[in-house]
Amino acid sequence: MRLIKLITPALVILTLACEVAQLTYNNPLDVEDTAAPALVFRPNAIETSVGGSAVFEVFAVQVTGVSGIHTQISYDNSQLGVTNVSPGDFFDDATQAPMFFTVPANPSTATGTLDIYYFFLGDGLTKDGTGAVATVIFNTKVSATSTLEFTAESEFVDPDDLAIQINSLGQGTVTAQ
Repeated sequence: MRLIKLITPALVILTLACEVAQLTYNNPLDVEDTAAPALVFRPNAIETSVGGSAVFEVFAVQVTGVSGIHTQISYDNSQLGVTNVSPGDFFDDATQAPMFFTVPANPSTATGTLDIYYFFLGDGLTKDGTGAVATVIFNTKVSATSTLEFTAESEFVDPDDLAIQINSLGQGTVTAQ
């Protein structure tokens, strides 16, 4: 009886160990080196109900020498509305508080744009790496799949206000049922 108690767990472990796990990697922050620096949404897809919320973080990925970020997000104004925008922690600094402001879409236009500005003032401070630029909460208005896109107006700048090339602009989707 004692031998059966020892063999049973071993057989269960061996049986389970023979299964090959199918792992999927879908982290929007994992961009190819050739696609960096980049702007991405995390998560890159959300499913919710009509009237529900979709919370996206906007991330700057693998940036170097950045002192200012402007992101312009395009979306269908008839399907989504912006409920709230709050700053991320990318430019958190003990010596200087960054500036953060947004310009919301005109509600009377079909294509909505949300402009987010996040930057240091003066004295040449810069940041390197990957970090959250903002958190954006969208509310869904109708049953549809909506696309969020960073426009070509989005930019990273250095302390002299010179553009730093963005190699990849991510997309996000909101599906409301």
